[in-house]
Amino acid sequence: MKKWLKVLLIILASLVLLLAVLSLCIGPIAKPILEKHSKELCHRVVTMDKLRVNLFTGSVGIYGLRALEEDDSTPFMSFNSLKVNIDILPLLAKKVQLRYIKLDEPVINVTQDGMVFNFSDIIEFYRPEHPDTTPSKWLVDLRHIALTKGNICYADLQMNSSLCMKDINVEIPRLCFGRGNSDAALRLLFENGGELDVKMAYGMDQTDFVIYMNLKDFNVDPLEPYLRQWMNFKDLKGKLSANLSVEGKMKHILDLDAKGNLTLQDFDLDVDNFDHVVTMDRLSVDVERLNLEKKIYYVEKIEFDALKLNFEINKYGSSFSTLFPSDSVPQQEASAKAKKQKAKKRDKKAKAIEAEIVESENLTSNKPADIKLQHLALNDCEVNFTDRTLKEGVMTLPVTDITVDAHNLSSTTRSKASLYAHFGKTGEFHCKWDGYLANKGSQVIDLEIKDLQMQELSPYCLHYFAYPISKGVLVYKGKTTIQNKMLDSKNHFDMYNLVVEKKNKNIDPEYKLPLQAAAYVLTDMSGRAKIDLPVQGDISNPKFSFKKIIIKAFFNTILRVAASPVDMIIQACRANADAFKDLALDLDQETFTSRQYDQFNAICEVMKDKPELAVVVTPSFNMANYYQSGDESNNQQTMQKYERLQSMVHAHFGQYGITPNRIEFTKNVGKKYAAKGKVLMSFDIRTPGMDDVEGMEAAEEAFEEENAANQE
Repeated sequence: MKKWLKVLLIILASLVLLLAVLSLCIGPIAKPILEKHSKELCHRVVTMDKLRVNLFTGSVGIYGLRALEEDDSTPFMSFNSLKVNIDILPLLAKKVQLRYIKLDEPVINVTQDGMVFNFSDIIEFYRPEHPDTTPSKWLVDLRHIALTKGNICYADLQMNSSLCMKDINVEIPRLCFGRGNSDAALRLLFENGGELDVKMAYGMDQTDFVIYMNLKDFNVDPLEPYLRQWMNFKDLKGKLSANLSVEGKMKHILDLDAKGNLTLQDFDLDVDNFDHVVTMDRLSVDVERLNLEKKIYYVEKIEFDALKLNFEINKYGSSFSTLFPSDSVPQQEASAKAKKQKAKKRDKKAKAIEAEIVESENLTSNKPADIKLQHLALNDCEVNFTDRTLKEGVMTLPVTDITVDAHNLSSTTRSKASLYAHFGKTGEFHCKWDGYLANKGSQVIDLEIKDLQMQELSPYCLHYFAYPISKGVLVYKGKTTIQNKMLDSKNHFDMYNLVVEKKNKNIDPEYKLPLQAAAYVLTDMSGRAKIDLPVQGDISNPKFSFKKIIIKAFFNTILRVAASPVDMIIQACRANADAFKDLALDLDQETFTSRQYDQFNAICEVMKDKPELAVVVTPSFNMANYYQSGDESNNQQTMQKYERLQSMVHAHFGQYGITPNRIEFTKNVGKKYAAKGKVLMSFDIRTPGMDDVEGMEAAEEAFEEENAANQE
């Protein structure tokens, strides 16, 4: 063998031996050096059990690593082992190519305080003072990245929220920086229940990405602190599942398209002083396309199963008013203070991102939202309504079997929807809607109520009018049309066998209306009472109130009844229109004429149909025969003849079963003209509940004053 060849072999053997020695020694030598200077190198105190380096294979192994927080005492992260293998030769071509990265059993504790994380100091430590914006010529190609049996605990200090994820497994076949495509897969389990599978593909050249996420049975408890920022509740339960895909570009992170399905099951919401305000077996949402930046909201289907709302009102508010509290001055001040504290903790990068988001929102703020909902369904839902603010009793009205069916709901086209429900014991509710979601000035609403037991509304009648209802069935039909922001509403009430009891004198009602008298007068021979209440107004006028205009129409109806009760009763009983006209009788006549018998018989028919009705008779005499300052003997003689006629009237009415106490002859003498030797009888009626008639006009004036004050 030639001498130079022997020398070359010796040199190569020496180098191999040297590298072998270095491979065996570099780990044990570097380990204490790295641990000693770890604070200077990575701003953390780091210890490890073993460090292994193989220069021949390009592999590095770190075992039993533990890193502390910035305070040098609290655990930050640890792992069982980290193995990395790198190709040596590609480094000469400015290419970092890792064959594999394996991280086993990492445990990471992440805390957030506003915009500051417990690793923010590490990022700042490595941030260069003068970043080099020159594009790098190095290509980083990482392959076969694997994380197994990981555990991450996240805590938000300001929100007082924590979320622990365990058994995290991550697989990234390839991750490129510079050019090429990357993809990754993540699977983890949540400590409180649920699992998450995520797959992602990323194109470095076009900076586009696709994310597929499958979330199963995630317990919503960790979301409570974040929801409390705009909702006030005591407890929240439920399981969330999602199967979504998201596509977008990193350069325009908000301009992304999402689609998929969201499901919320076994939902239960409690608020202060009210339990089970909202419960639900299942909510399913099928998203066709969702883009926040472009304001595109396309939903294929929203379906509620067994949604239950407990709407209760008491002197402190309602179950939903406490859920969404108003912004009081102290709340606003506290919110402003919290915002200032957060602003101090934001770094420059966070501010730049926020400014970019605000700018993007400003560009699209004037763009109208594009909303489309192909199908909305509510199945077997119910609302339990309870009002504890009434002056006497508690109003309860269960609304069950609620079914809503709506198709092709859109912000740009005309839409239709229908609603059906049972309420009370036997009542049925039907509603059909035809209109535009984005245009309140063009709507058509058809409402129908069937077989509502009126006594179920008795607590409200007591509160507002001091009259209880003991019996009755209501049928309502209404059609409300809004065209060019002008309201035209036709409302027809049909009540059968309505019984309004005597007024409760112990209650000071909101409105003094003769409800008993009105019900009595409006009821016809067949026991039906019908009321038509037309309502009109300009909905674009902020002074407009549908409730007030309904009450105004009701006032007008009752006033019309009180102003002409005789005409209303004759009309309701379909009696002779001349039955209660003034009737002239001769003071000396011994019997009635056919004309007089006919009028008396007509009055008897009305009184038989209205058992509680009483007739009041007011006499008028010729002033020459009867006058307070005239001849006393003439006055006495006139009254004796009149009393004889009274007996004749009582006797005739008695043949029809009309008792004398239902025919009242007043002692007051009327001022009407009567011929000499005759008496002119004027007939009026007295119905139950007429004691409030005199105060009705005053009540209406007070109502008008209240309206004017509210408008001002």
